[in-house]
Amino acid sequence: MSMSNDYYEPYSDSLSTYAYPEKKYYPPAASPEGTFIFLIGLAAAYVLIPTSAAPSEMARTVAIISAAALGISILLDSRKGLQNLLRADLICLVGIYFLTLVEFLFPQTEFDERLTVEQTYQALVVVLVGLAALAIGRHLVSQKPARSSQLNFGDISNSLLIWVLIVSAFLGYLDMLLSVDFNIPEMVDAMLSPRFTQPWVRPKLGSWRTFITELNLLLYVIPALAGVVWNRRRSFSAFQLSIVAVLFLFTLFFGFSGGTRNIFVAYLSIFLVSYLVTLPKHNFRNTVVPIIGTALLTLFASYHMLEFRTMGLRNYLENQVYAGDTVRDTLSVDYNLWSIGMITDALPAKHEFLGFEIIYWALIRPIPRVLFPGKPEDLSLTIEEIAGAEGWTVAATYLGEAYMAWGMVGVIVISLLFGALAAWWNRMALQRQSAYAMMTYALGFATAGITMRSMFWLTTMSLPIVALLGLKKTGLIRLRKVTPLP
Repeated sequence: MSMSNDYYEPYSDSLSTYAYPEKKYYPPAASPEGTFIFLIGLAAAYVLIPTSAAPSEMARTVAIISAAALGISILLDSRKGLQNLLRADLICLVGIYFLTLVEFLFPQTEFDERLTVEQTYQALVVVLVGLAALAIGRHLVSQKPARSSQLNFGDISNSLLIWVLIVSAFLGYLDMLLSVDFNIPEMVDAMLSPRFTQPWVRPKLGSWRTFITELNLLLYVIPALAGVVWNRRRSFSAFQLSIVAVLFLFTLFFGFSGGTRNIFVAYLSIFLVSYLVTLPKHNFRNTVVPIIGTALLTLFASYHMLEFRTMGLRNYLENQVYAGDTVRDTLSVDYNLWSIGMITDALPAKHEFLGFEIIYWALIRPIPRVLFPGKPEDLSLTIEEIAGAEGWTVAATYLGEAYMAWGMVGVIVISLLFGALAAWWNRMALQRQSAYAMMTYALGFATAGITMRSMFWLTTMSLPIVALLGLKKTGLIRLRKVTPLP
């Protein structure tokens, strides 16, 4: 399958200059037909929820029907070429499906002990409504190419691109290096230890070192740049490629060893997107195969990271825990459907909706406490309190958080907003076919994906994008001009 003529194709894989054909350009966008089929599938899933069955079977029915509808929708979107599937809104839909439903494609008998049929039903309704609103929201934004001057990029030299990578890596790992006195073997050893035991784990309320800790967000630049470099590897020296490979693989190792799946998956997805959006042409081998490979690696990593994150990767491997009877015999993500069910059961029956407190907390989350001494320690009502969790955190995806704000109205409004925001970001796609622009664009995909796990990550994950924009705005990064699209 090749890319449709509706999209431009650069004639060269050179890093510095590109030519654009004299024809109209259309950013990637969801097809109305695909959205219509997806909505029909979600409606069918709702109607066919077997309320007389066990909670896990109820979720399994919805998971199967929703997956089929999403698959058909993606197939219809691909009629305009594989390039049309490189969209932030699709990342959102796949992300929220993965976080809430994908595990129910596998046996989940333990889930039956966690929720009642009524709680499961309410949770499934929230998920279906959220998916539908996301799909509709992406059509609320014009599909014309964006003309934002702030996102109009030129290009940078290979050597400067490598320096951006090195500086991002140094600043990203700076807090960890300081905590081990720049002893890299000791830092690696700590990465193999149980979760939250590393010397760089910051206290709950933070400190002045929070400034340095937040710099680890620059690590997301590494996979973004690695994807660009891989496609343009012929223009880089062997030494430069070695630097990129070492830093990228080390960052993947760091993400995997920490046991925090959303971080590891973000690194993988950023690399994949950065690689895909800089491909001169798309076909099954260079597009579909890497996507399938990444999906399989994600499932494999998600399974094992959940098993070893409390004991540490070292103990998991040395004691061969993976081969024992204590590991799960099925895929499990986070049982976010359970936490959503607990939230819908508790609000508003036992607690008032939090309203704008949710939005306020999302906005102030990236601000260090040193600059904002009056910053609240947490929400007035946390998901952990609702779920009765003590000593461990509970995630509920942005859907649960939106429900905590305004109930089903919150789920609809925030989902529509995220769908529209993702579609707006799609308009930046290929507006400038330069390495710097594509890094920024790929980081937007990571922001979209992680926001599905929690809307509180939206503002925090936007900081690397702001940093790249700031470097360009201040002139610290000098960009060569690239001919704009017609």
